[in-house]
Amino acid sequence: MIELKNLTKVFNLSSDEKDKRVALDHVNLKINDGEFVTIIGSNGSGKTTTMNLIAGTYIPTEGDILLSGMPISQMKEFKRAKYFGRVFQDPRMGTTAEMSVLENLEIAYRRGKNHSPFRWGFSSETVRDYFISQVKQFDLGLEDRMNQKVGRMSGGQRQALTLLMASLQKPDILLLDEHTAALDPKTARKVLELTEKIVNENKMTTIMITHNMSDALKYGNRLIMFADGGIKLDIKGEEKTKLKIEDLLKLFNELDSENNDKNHAN
Repeated sequence: MIELKNLTKVFNLSSDEKDKRVALDHVNLKINDGEFVTIIGSNGSGKTTTMNLIAGTYIPTEGDILLSGMPISQMKEFKRAKYFGRVFQDPRMGTTAEMSVLENLEIAYRRGKNHSPFRWGFSSETVRDYFISQVKQFDLGLEDRMNQKVGRMSGGQRQALTLLMASLQKPDILLLDEHTAALDPKTARKVLELTEKIVNENKMTTIMITHNMSDALKYGNRLIMFADGGIKLDIKGEEKTKLKIEDLLKLFNELDSENNDKNHAN
């Protein structure tokens, strides 16, 4: 489904050598159709840079990105939008605050289409009922607030809506950038359960970044750990199910120790 070949991103490339920062260093990765990949790593490890490169927020310094064999490394971000659904850490980023729940859903449905069978204004009860049935699954009371402006909703309600909007058109790949980090534990759990439901029911290829090791182990069928601009762990299947949090913590500590030794040496 998506393949990264020698993917590299260097920031401040034109600056002095001391200001140059290698965020990603010749990463190779292939994610197959239908895989649900969770990604962990400390700050600055390269995980978010990778997602931004895939989405088109950044252009790689070197290397290629292939989506179903199609090169997209130089494709503009807005042109890639039809292939990807993305949910950010900040609940405010995926919705339009001054528009209603219903209007936000219509925008999401129109995304990537030249026209829509849904008429603006939502006079069709069939259309309204369809969107109501979609938001009911979140059990957050959104079905009773379809005409309410999104800006007046709680962070959890807004993030749940963003998740639905990102997956409504069944994108080739769903990108989840720490999408529950800003939520309270109860709401975060609900959004993660719904994420798993949506991904599994639609067999949707998904990449989820998280800082929560427990969530990284619980969700998805493949786990990748980034450190120092590269992939240090890539496991799936039975090997992933047997992995414990203690194992991840031990690996994290070992990698931190290696990085500290490298920094002192430099």
